[in-house]
Amino acid sequence: MADNGVIEITVKGKNGNEPLTPDNFDIKEIKSLFDIVEALLYPNQKIKRAPITYSIEKGSVRNIFKTTPQSAAVFLTIISMVKDNGNLDGLEIETARALSEVQKSAHRTGYTYEFGEYKASEPKLVISHETSYHVNENLWADAEFYFYGVLVNAGGKDKPNIHIQTKDKGLLIIKTEKEYLEELTENVLYKHFSVRALGRQNIETGELDPTSLVLMELNPHDPSYNAQYLERLIKRATPHWEDVKDVDTWIYNLRGGNG
Repeated sequence: MADNGVIEITVKGKNGNEPLTPDNFDIKEIKSLFDIVEALLYPNQKIKRAPITYSIEKGSVRNIFKTTPQSAAVFLTIISMVKDNGNLDGLEIETARALSEVQKSAHRTGYTYEFGEYKASEPKLVISHETSYHVNENLWADAEFYFYGVLVNAGGKDKPNIHIQTKDKGLLIIKTEKEYLEELTENVLYKHFSVRALGRQNIETGELDPTSLVLMELNPHDPSYNAQYLERLIKRATPHWEDVKDVDTWIYNLRGGNG
């Protein structure tokens, strides 16, 4: 394991009256750990990420994950920060929600989760029924967003949505109404669109919660740069600026003095 970054999540507790072991640790709990570790290691790179491999060992239930040394180091830094701060504030929303799910599981099952380095003598972070690591919803408020990109998927039987590939935010999955998609009269796949969406934003960091997005408006968008068209607009607008001595001040005042 020397060439890998190795992290360990030990789960302690009971399954009924029996102590937890690899033989009675349910597969749904293992699957949940897979999702949590992926969110902790690669919150924004689930499509293009380094491999994560897994093994399970005795000692209650020791879940061993191998990935790159860099990703493991980031993971250990995050859980150390959580322990030092005593809360999930300041984390990316995917990371915070992953640890919040661990906390919910601890309260539901009575399990204790210990996060740390492989075979370390002491864990860096412990989450149990006695701890309280939850996402602070007071830091999140509704906001309106605009995105530009290529629509690569649309539909869904029970939870209709669109998938739009953007340059700055990657792939975004945006909830929509089935009726809205039904009213589209032409094929929209693999075409450029501007998207107006409602979602949640962290009031301290400005971070977007990508799981909260709801479609408000979808419009065709031409991403090409037309120099001649821009030049014509400049020439048409120039006469209206002749009496403006200080353009920067004029724009500042137009915006209400808010920059």
